[in-house]
Amino acid sequence: MSLLSAGAIYSENQVIERNLDDLPAGNILLVDALPDDALRVFSQARPDITWFVYTPFIDTYEVLSKQGEGLAQVANVNTSAWLSQEDLGDVKFDAAIIYFPKAKQRFDYYVSMVSKLLSPDGLWFAVGEKKGGVKGCEKALKPFAAGVKKVDAARHCMLFSATFNNQACHKTMADWFTTKNVDVQYKPSKAERSAVPLSTVELTLASLPGVFSATRLDSGTEMLLKEVHDLKGHGLDFGCGCGVIATTIAKTQEVTVDALDVDALAVASTMRTFELNSVDGKAIHSNGISGLVAKPTYKFIVSNPPFHTGLKTDYSIVEKFIKDSKVRLKMNYQMWVVANSFLPYQDWFAKFLRPATTVVNNKRFSVYVIK
Repeated sequence: MSLLSAGAIYSENQVIERNLDDLPAGNILLVDALPDDALRVFSQARPDITWFVYTPFIDTYEVLSKQGEGLAQVANVNTSAWLSQEDLGDVKFDAAIIYFPKAKQRFDYYVSMVSKLLSPDGLWFAVGEKKGGVKGCEKALKPFAAGVKKVDAARHCMLFSATFNNQACHKTMADWFTTKNVDVQYKPSKAERSAVPLSTVELTLASLPGVFSATRLDSGTEMLLKEVHDLKGHGLDFGCGCGVIATTIAKTQEVTVDALDVDALAVASTMRTFELNSVDGKAIHSNGISGLVAKPTYKFIVSNPPFHTGLKTDYSIVEKFIKDSKVRLKMNYQMWVVANSFLPYQDWFAKFLRPATTVVNNKRFSVYVIK
């Protein structure tokens, strides 16, 4: 009987467990790994393998690094925007297993990164949900592998394997940034609004693959930025993505700003966006507000917060964000949030902070403010 079948959250790891005997001994890297108990199970089943883990998501890192502390076969758990040979010393991998990401274009990014870390003739593996597009791994792996083949299909997932052709991708992390110039409309100061209701600022947005708002200004953020006004002091952009909210308010209002995201690729993208727009901001890789090490307090929070974990809707992210905001906000604060109108934000505001005003509602999105 599978050690994972009774309590596993993720089917991908059950499929890997079914095929553990086909993995080579030595060093194996799990890329964009999932936060369940698989490390313990894999280590028990294959003591001849030393496991390394990479994830850009700090919440997953916290789960797996804690689990890895008690396992002799787990050598390293890393969270960053890019895993390089400098992070590993002289370690090379006999195999890498890439979990097919929600943002499909990020798979190519992972392949580029890992191709520099595999031993000669090492093995590629890719696992993911059928509905998540894992079949697309074949095209991405083809330039760097020989004979991509399907190994298994179970639990609505598929596992593919291939042999590294020893041709590493030439791209570095810097090569994966894309940039886009956008005109962002915003509400000017009170003194200027009588003359013009909206002003425009031109920004250059930088993003790594799979980062929110990477290719365009999404309609929710656009709606939010047209309403936010008269901010003062030091504030926070929660769930910053490529940094468009933080950059806009830093360029147009009398503020300084921190930007926070759980995804290291988003943090790196925001830092690059700050640089391109001459913004003296701080981008923080943190598991929510409660994970902030320095314990800052803010005069305002502006956010288009996420409500997905992987492919699944997860309202607990937003509820926790609002709850944790209370201890990070100064007494006379402002909070501006845009959200899908069907989500129960008003209930959460009233429960954890105080009732919010609905500034605008277009049936799809609502902008809320507390001040």
